[in-house]
Amino acid sequence: MKPINKMPVARRLQPIRVETLGDSLSEKLRLSCKPGLMPMGGVRVFPSGCVMPTEYVPYAERLRHFSVRPDDVWVISYPKCGTTWTQEMVWLIGNDCDYEAAKSQLLLQRFPFLEAVSIISQEIEGEEDDENVLGADTITFTEELPSPRFIKTHLTTKLLPQEIWIKKPKIIYVTRDPKDAATSYYHHHRLWNGYTGSYDTFMEGFLKDKLVYSPFWDHVIEYKKLENEPHVLINSYEEMKRDLPGVIRRTAKFLEKDLTDEQVSKLAHHLSFKEMKVNSAINGEEFIKEVKEKHEMPAEDPELTFIRKGEVGGYKNEMPEKLVERFDDWTREKLYGTILQNEIM
Repeated sequence: MKPINKMPVARRLQPIRVETLGDSLSEKLRLSCKPGLMPMGGVRVFPSGCVMPTEYVPYAERLRHFSVRPDDVWVISYPKCGTTWTQEMVWLIGNDCDYEAAKSQLLLQRFPFLEAVSIISQEIEGEEDDENVLGADTITFTEELPSPRFIKTHLTTKLLPQEIWIKKPKIIYVTRDPKDAATSYYHHHRLWNGYTGSYDTFMEGFLKDKLVYSPFWDHVIEYKKLENEPHVLINSYEEMKRDLPGVIRRTAKFLEKDLTDEQVSKLAHHLSFKEMKVNSAINGEEFIKEVKEKHEMPAEDPELTFIRKGEVGGYKNEMPEKLVERFDDWTREKLYGTILQNEIM
């Protein structure tokens, strides 16, 4: 396969333009969220066609011209595909399994979410909090980190900083079954967006590409095209659940780090769902408690947590069979004739 990123940057740089999402489904989704939390999709951004909140627009060019370093490590995914899990794995591999350092600083600080400032409400943005970084200008925060930087983003290939195609830092992309991703994204929206609409409406938004960072399959396919590039590694949530030590070893090799069998075993234990769930440097427990209290959410709802269940096939407990069939038909339609056609179910 011919690598796509050999294309000159000047030819790749198309002007950013936005179209407002004024359809009834997008409006219904927006009205189902609580003010002061993360907003729903408000615009479709081109050249990618990715849905973003209107808050993203003033930051689009800053993100596009963000200064990339060759020794950066980027973890990228569509939301709820194992990003946090991968971040903790990558940071510890890249920092010689320094668990004390990992526990002493929040993951948000060690591994910032680059465009977070562009997808949160102005109300949250005004509440700058150095501890959790959510209220900070995350672009500036990331710019000022010492090398090597570890950076998280959900941006599509066409909205990434342009220097990525010149500096070629290491990129680790994570995929997941869209039925599980959609289910997790629904509960994510209940917490972080204060979504009070119906489950069916949300799933319709996912399938109709109305949610932030959608379309799902376009996101995955564009990164899958980069799989043969030496600076790109693609892992899957399902493989991490099935063979976490194997994924740790492959990722360590990609990052040019040597781990002993003992280190792999210890890291796999640290990354187990049980350990991640109680890790205060990752789970944001105190901040989530504040969000729930401020926005009058059910304090004891087990689904309103950052690290929820960590399952493969968990969608089966919530998704009606007819909707499962619709997701599968949608996947077959989206993947037909693409690089992922052979993976059609």
